[in-house]
Amino acid sequence: MQRYLILIFILFVSCTAKKKAAELEMQPDWVKQKPYIQGYYVGVGSVKKIGTSAEYTAKARQEALTDLAEEVSSNVSATSVLHTIETQYGHSETFDQRIEVSTDDYLEGFEPVAFYETPDSYWVYFKIEKSTYHEMKEKKKREAIAAALAKYQSGLQEQQANKPKEALAFYLQGLQAIKKYLNEETPTQLNGNSVDIGNALYSSANEIINLLTIEAETKEINIKRGKSFDRNLLFKVLYKNKPARDIPVEFTYTGGYLKKDRQNSDATGYVQLEPETIYSKNSTEQIAASINLKEIAQKAVDDLFIRGLILKRNLKPAIVVVNISNPSFALVVADKTCNGSECNRITGIFNQNMNQNNFKTTSKADADYIFELSYVIKPGESAGGLVSVYLSGELKITGKDKNLIWTKHTENFKGVGYNTEEAKEKAFTEFCNALDRKLFKLGLDNIK
Repeated sequence: MQRYLILIFILFVSCTAKKKAAELEMQPDWVKQKPYIQGYYVGVGSVKKIGTSAEYTAKARQEALTDLAEEVSSNVSATSVLHTIETQYGHSETFDQRIEVSTDDYLEGFEPVAFYETPDSYWVYFKIEKSTYHEMKEKKKREAIAAALAKYQSGLQEQQANKPKEALAFYLQGLQAIKKYLNEETPTQLNGNSVDIGNALYSSANEIINLLTIEAETKEINIKRGKSFDRNLLFKVLYKNKPARDIPVEFTYTGGYLKKDRQNSDATGYVQLEPETIYSKNSTEQIAASINLKEIAQKAVDDLFIRGLILKRNLKPAIVVVNISNPSFALVVADKTCNGSECNRITGIFNQNMNQNNFKTTSKADADYIFELSYVIKPGESAGGLVSVYLSGELKITGKDKNLIWTKHTENFKGVGYNTEEAKEKAFTEFCNALDRKLFKLGLDNIK
């Protein structure tokens, strides 16, 4: 039996090998080896038959065109914009887009030569005459350069009118128009002179960015934690040391988020940050105002690579140092609420909570915040020789201006003992535990 199985296996392998050999024999020469044709660019693509017929044939077509385009892709010119970018910032983009661009825009004249398929694979073969390809490319390049030149001239007009944002937008749009050629020279005539429009656009965009600055009118502010600065912080945007209007500015704060973090400069070049409450526990923080190049780029062009040309630049922000001091606190217990030892016990718990948060305690007259505490003890039920009492209180926080900031009514704390004094002591202990573990901390949280 085993011999028969081995024999069947050998026959199966032999048949499979013969079938594959027959399939290889039937393949056209261009499938076996990519052909070379004098005066033509050639592309061959092959894919597995996955999906519908329309899907895999389209994919094979794209593979063939990409293969074709790789033959015509060029090296980066030493005088191109891309070379300048790579010199300044390193190899910022492999620029494989050049192949994709060629496929999409220069190959309308390709000729489908043949296709071939097996039950599980599909091949397609394209070619395009070299002269046809270069004619199409040059025609499209001339059109793109003309569009870029028009954008450049519009940018110059806006720049001369002291409108840097509008000028920068035109320069980016010009670069977007010739993105396909940023690895090549892009010569044109301007006012009787020969210029490379790509380099002219790129250098003009950089010139604007170099001349845009932002300054803070106030370099440093002092503030107590939990308070807001008392006036707007002013920043001035300048272009060539003159006020620049409608420039987007972004505010950042090292201590957290800001309620309003963006604004455009007005006709006098100013932006202003409205007062914000400072909660940071650090002794210093910073508020920075930065010219928002990202917003300018996003509104100017939709191409991410072109946007990135200016987003690589880091403009110096305007900094305001925020010096933060701790607020002071005072505790006031309502008259006739507690006796000497009870009052001392409550005061000790309060001071301990303030010290744990690095806050200082002071007199009511000097404090930034005042904790006002009152409580009452009422008799409860009696049974079996035991008596009970209930202690309830109220904690209020007011500011220096006497305005109420926060208030909290406590739960009823029950004390049970063999006499009233023992019951009161137990209720008072529960009350003190609540002050220490919860109530004073809640109060601070509502200030911070």
